[in-house]
Amino acid sequence: MDLLVQATGAALDSLHQAALADPGAPTPCTRWDLATLVRHLTDSTAATRELLAGLPPGPPPQPGCAPARHELHLLRATVRDLPRDPAHVRWAAALLASYELTLHAWDINQATGCRTPLPPPLVEALLGYAPLVLDGVDRTDLFAAPLPPPRPDHSTDRLLALFGRHAEPAPRDPDRTTHAP
Repeated sequence: MDLLVQATGAALDSLHQAALADPGAPTPCTRWDLATLVRHLTDSTAATRELLAGLPPGPPPQPGCAPARHELHLLRATVRDLPRDPAHVRWAAALLASYELTLHAWDINQATGCRTPLPPPLVEALLGYAPLVLDGVDRTDLFAAPLPPPRPDHSTDRLLALFGRHAEPAPRDPDRTTHAP
């Protein structure tokens, strides 16, 4: 759960710049512009919160950075209020959401030109759990194939490469294979 709280922090940080940026700005998720990526982040955050709290799916959140921040704060409150009894916690959902929020925070930062690094403790922890998330998984429609990291000694580069992302934005080419959003 601590990873999920850290990941919400990274996502919240990325939204500060996103609120000031062109919603039509391209993102590393080549099929999405910034507005679509933020909308996806909002929807995923709401779905994670509902799953962790045992709630039925609610109506889709409104688009935009303010609803995204609101959902992230609600998710943090949900995590804080969850019983600490391991039988009641949906660990897999929290772990997957940690990756999604962290990677999309990076995507948003790239789209807005913000070069704020992902928090190193979060990246190191996510690298440690990556085999649980990636080993034996059909990556189709989830992630692109892994890439060689440009700087193997750089943990953020390794994390991004595991999920088919380039540490530095690649030239936009609609014909290249892309990671799924």
